Parts: sequence; structure tokens; C-alpha cells
Amino acid sequence: MVSISRGDWLEAPKPAAADHLICAIGDVHGRADLLEPLLEALAEDTCGPGVERVTNIFLGDLIDRGPSVRDTLGLAAGGLAMFCDGRVPVEDILLLGNHDVWLKAALEERLHMDELHVWYANGAVETWHDFAVAASDRPDRIVDTLRRNMPEIVSEAVERMVPMHRIGDWVFVHAGLDPRRPLEDQPEEVVTWIRDAFLEPEGGWPFEVVVVHGHTPEEPFEEPTIRRHRINLDTGAVFTGVLTAIQIRNDRMRFVQASG
Repeated sequence: MVSISRGDWLEAPKPAAADHLICAIGDVHGRADLLEPLLEALAEDTCGPGVERVTNIFLGDLIDRGPSVRDTLGLAAGGLAMFCDGRVPVEDILLLGNHDVWLKAALEERLHMDELHVWYANGAVETWHDFAVAASDRPDRIVDTLRRNMPEIVSEAVERMVPMHRIGDWVFVHAGLDPRRPLEDQPEEVVTWIRDAFLEPEGGWPFEVVVVHGHTPEEPFEEPTIRRHRINLDTGAVFTGVLTAIQIRNDRMRFVQASG
């Protein structure tokens, strides 16, 4: 049984437009059983007074480790828009997580042998199983089977995945930003993999933006982490059973969680 909880509205570190509801969802890792009710709850909230447009951002790592990768990708491909029935304009943004990078590379036939082995060691078996891929197959057959068995709507959604999305003074990425590099020079490998240099930057935070990210669960794992320069939505859904989203509107924000 999945339960939905909505936290109190808190003061946001940066403002957003009053008529613009911004949502972001942390690392799902195949927990479609949590993602579907969370999207339903977020869709209910788009009916609030004064909401004229919605942006919903998946922060990456949709795949691997969890039991329902195929269903998770299908839900993300349809996005929050699928649950809103045209009541309000919704833009769904799918960000690349470090796990999604491997899937995208495989679908684009540019996944190297060493990357395939790293993927396998990081939870690929659940993803491959959902698309009838045998881990014992030759690497070329693994990629061919993935491409052949991937529904077109999912393949197109994976192709649309981007490393970063910015709305005003809010930046959304999977892992974080490197404070040692210019804001406009943040390579894909950085924003999908970085940890310590971003989480605890030496010498302070050099940018005006606040970053909403996932990638690194932090204790207490079931709760989002709020710091001056970042908000971490990765509550380890695959092992805690808690999937977290944030809603940002005007000068307020709150967290919505699906637990089960």
C-alpha cells in the first residue's frame, strides 16, 4: 500500500513565478509502484488556483536496481502531462542520470565494451531483464536486443534526455555542478556523476543559483536534504521505499512523498 504525504509550504531560497508550478522528482530506479501514485498526486495539485503552467522535471536515474524499469520508463515517457488531461499546459523534462547515460548510449549504438561492464556492475540486470536481455549474451546482442525490444515512445523519451535544465535561479541536474568550473561549462560527465566537490564545496558556493539534484542519498535517507546552495531529492527509493518530489511556486516550496 502506497501512501502520499505533502509537507508544509516552506520559504524557498529563490523565487519562481506565481503562475508557474515547478515540480521535480528524485531518483526512481525502477520503483514504478511509487512513481505512478506520486504523479497522480502532483497532477491533483496542478488544479490549484492561479496555476497557469507546469514544468515537471525527472532528475534522472529512472532505470536499474528496481523491479519495474519498463513501467517506470513508460510513466516518464508520458510524464505528468499524461495525468493532467489537458487541464493545464505541462512541460515534462527528462534529465540524464549516470545510469540513464548508459541506456541512451546503448540505444544510440555508441556504448563501449568497458561501459557495458560498468553498467552491469551497477544494477543493469533489472533493466535488461525487463527488456528480455540475457546478461550472458554477447555485448553486441545485448545492445541489439535492448534496441529491438524498447517501445518507440520510450526510445524517443530517452533520446530527449538532457543533462541540465534551468528556470530562473533554479538549476536542475542529476548529480550537481562543479563549483570550480564556470556555470556555462558543466560537462555531462560532471552533472551526472559529481559528488563531494559539489555537496560540500570548499571556499563557498560561487553561483547565484540553487541546485535541485539527486544521485547521492544522505542521512536521514527518507528525508530530502536542504542546504544553502542545493536541495537533494534522492531519498533512496529503491531501498527506503520513499520517492520524493518538490513543488516550487512563487516564494514557497514543499515536498511530496510516495511511501510504500
